[in-house]
Amino acid sequence: MQQFGPGEFLFFENDVATDAHFLLSGQLKIVRETEDGQEVILRLIRAGEMFGGAGGWGAATYPATAVALDQARVFRLPVQEFARLAGHYPQFALAVIEELGLRLREAESRIRELQVERVERRIARTLLRLANKIGHKTDRGIQIDLPQSRQHLAELSGATLSTVSRVLSEWDRQGLILAGRERVTIVRPHELVVIAEDTVESDLG
Repeated sequence: MQQFGPGEFLFFENDVATDAHFLLSGQLKIVRETEDGQEVILRLIRAGEMFGGAGGWGAATYPATAVALDQARVFRLPVQEFARLAGHYPQFALAVIEELGLRLREAESRIRELQVERVERRIARTLLRLANKIGHKTDRGIQIDLPQSRQHLAELSGATLSTVSRVLSEWDRQGLILAGRERVTIVRPHELVVIAEDTVESDLG
């Protein structure tokens, strides 16, 4: 087991994929950098999830970079041991297949959103996904704790930081959310769902 502090890198894109990883506590982000140097968040990892397992299914290198968002404890499993477990224990192999299927569905959904959906809908959907994944109930609503929340929302929803700030400020003014620097609290989730389920077609007519 290893421990990492906020902002520490666990591995970099194109590093040799020697281990599969399991997050025991804390939060991580999986990122890639575009050609113009912009960071794009591919996934947020919470405790109990597997990540960085590319070597376990034959890849020579990691396809993205892993960065700790807060204090994180990580268990590393060498890819040889990962492959042995998958070969000897069908339940373990099935769990890995289910995880890969979930990631594929999430990736397809995000690609579709970026191609055809307006930015408010993308931000609303991102907030609802985060609420489902890392949110917790408070007396004010569903609170999402995320360092540099606006920057991460921008990277997750494929929007600029200024656009995310404008939309969050407007929703805060309307009372849909409470927008803080390190957290967002969803006060009226049903209204956010209405925004998230809106369509481009309905906007046009």
